[in-house]
Amino acid sequence: MSTTPPPPEPYEPATRRDDHAAPAVSGAPAAPAYAPYTESRSTPSKKLGVIAFIASLIAVVVGSILAFVAGLQSAGVAQYADRETNQIDPNTLPPGVEQSAILVATLSVLAFVVYGVFALWGLIQGIIAAVKNRGRGWAIAAIILAVLGGIVVVVALGVGAAAGVGSVM
Repeated sequence: MSTTPPPPEPYEPATRRDDHAAPAVSGAPAAPAYAPYTESRSTPSKKLGVIAFIASLIAVVVGSILAFVAGLQSAGVAQYADRETNQIDPNTLPPGVEQSAILVATLSVLAFVVYGVFALWGLIQGIIAAVKNRGRGWAIAAIILAVLGGIVVVVALGVGAAAGVGSVM
């Protein structure tokens, strides 16, 4: 005895029936059972991507300015560094230079904190804007600027230090 199933029935696509359509009134044709979606979608606002870009731009610009000023101020402290070890002994610094060292440290930390906070904001909001297609071009630019802006801030610190030390010598 064979256990093979019977051959399948021929496939007939379902046709639309007008059973659920509104009844015809005085010879008018019946309305369709469904109405196609015709509402046009408005274009999404680009504000989210623009704000992300502005946050990333603030991160890079303000962070770079603070880092450059910190680098310039480091020239006053660099002349007290030991030539052999390139280390600064805080116990041998004069009182005025101690204040300058504190200013350099504070500005350096502040530069990277400002960069970090605003870049993180721009990065997260840029990703959200890119995913939601709300200013995708601006959002991609914000992401790139937030990620690569750290290089700009470090270079600004180095250039400021080089310019400061060059002016002292």
